[in-house]
Amino acid sequence: MLPENGPQGLTETAYYLDYQGTRLISLDSQGALLDSLVLEKQANWLLDVLKNNPNRWTIVMHHHPVFSTSKGRDNDEWRDRMEPMYRKYGVDLVLQGHDHTYGRGLNMPLGKSRKQPDGPIYVVSVSGPKMYEIGLQNWMDRAASNIQLFQTIQVSQDTLKYQSYAVTGEKYDAFELIKNAKGKNRLVDHDPELPAERLELPAEYQKRNTPQQKEAYRNRFQEYKARKEAELKKNK
Repeated sequence: MLPENGPQGLTETAYYLDYQGTRLISLDSQGALLDSLVLEKQANWLLDVLKNNPNRWTIVMHHHPVFSTSKGRDNDEWRDRMEPMYRKYGVDLVLQGHDHTYGRGLNMPLGKSRKQPDGPIYVVSVSGPKMYEIGLQNWMDRAASNIQLFQTIQVSQDTLKYQSYAVTGEKYDAFELIKNAKGKNRLVDHDPELPAERLELPAEYQKRNTPQQKEAYRNRFQEYKARKEAELKKNK
């Protein structure tokens, strides 16, 4: 029942649809990471889909993250091929999974204002009960561990409004992208107004991690917290 406009051999796993001024693109990262020929075929198809896009907004969806949220996980082949296209052709939002944690942010140098994104907002989320240890990497602006979430996205002519909720209904994350007449986005991050981030280790990791591993996690948390506080002061 999915669109059959993807590359040959990837029918209904890679496809796009246009809906109310937004191009929604689904990619098959699993197939691409298992076979470099599938990766290349999909990348060539995506290039055409992005270049010939009459819509004001573009959202891309795939399973494996461009930037991981979990410790010790990386998808560099996927990132190296896809991220340059996302940046060049103005992808606004990338929705991902796989890492069983939550992270939202963008790939910009530390210290540079994030109010004017020069690439897409990346989101990694988890809806089921299986949880991993979060990595707290520098690309993240909002993170979560050991929490199940779902998202809502509202799009108008000039604004993309993103909200993420815990399964209990509590709003956990929110931001807006406001697009000007030249197609450039301004990020309005609601992180300072939201409840404190939930970054406790999942119970499984609390049991099995050594004291040294727990200390390393606490150090990562403190570094992450310090970076966020510094960014907040700079962007006020």
